[in-house]
Amino acid sequence: MEKKSILLVEDDNVVRDMIREGLERKYHVLEAATCSKALEQIKKPFDLALIDYNLPDSDGFEVLKAIRESKPKLPVIFMTAYSTDNLAIKAFRSGVTDYIRKPLSFAYLRGKLSEILEGKESKELLESVESREVFIMDSTAAFIEDNYKEDFTRDELAQRARMEKYRFSRAFNKHFGKNVKSYVNTVRINKAAEILGKNTDLSITDVAISVGYSGIAHFEKVFKKVYGISPNAYRKNQPGSSSAM
Repeated sequence: MEKKSILLVEDDNVVRDMIREGLERKYHVLEAATCSKALEQIKKPFDLALIDYNLPDSDGFEVLKAIRESKPKLPVIFMTAYSTDNLAIKAFRSGVTDYIRKPLSFAYLRGKLSEILEGKESKELLESVESREVFIMDSTAAFIEDNYKEDFTRDELAQRARMEKYRFSRAFNKHFGKNVKSYVNTVRINKAAEILGKNTDLSITDVAISVGYSGIAHFEKVFKKVYGISPNAYRKNQPGSSSAM
């Protein structure tokens, strides 16, 4: 049986040699120590990319982007000594298959390569997929929180997350217990409630516009659905409030 090929992108010579020596009995290993060299290597055929995040002339995301442009379905594993959730979220959003923190466990790495390249269905692989979805959903929530005033659709969020739209919908509903439209409305209404609780000078119409609603009627309907009372009544119930709009 012909060996599978792995593109190994790692700038540390010692680490790269160690990984190559640990894998070359089972896999054919292509090597690159820099982003520029990796961009040359991706023109060759290979079955999986193992990429270090920190490269001397760029970072692993540039290599990942080039791979996704030419080989959109190719499995990619990111390696990094950085352990921030933001980096992991960005990596999964950018389309990595898995994310491994250094120092590497060779047993774990070999097992992960076997799962991906040999198609083994295992509990660990399923957990990896679920973890990726959690990262993507958390990232989506952060994006909505930062951009709740904008109008965007489920399909646009799915495209941003690099997920098929129906799979994205299932994952979103599972993670948040509601669909995208309901979730965005809840975020907007909660923001409106914060404003109503702090600022009695803005009219209800201005509050509605400030959180992304173009019409007051729809805003009042959604607000009452979430809080059980109208925006005006909510404002009057706040300590120190003196008047309605």
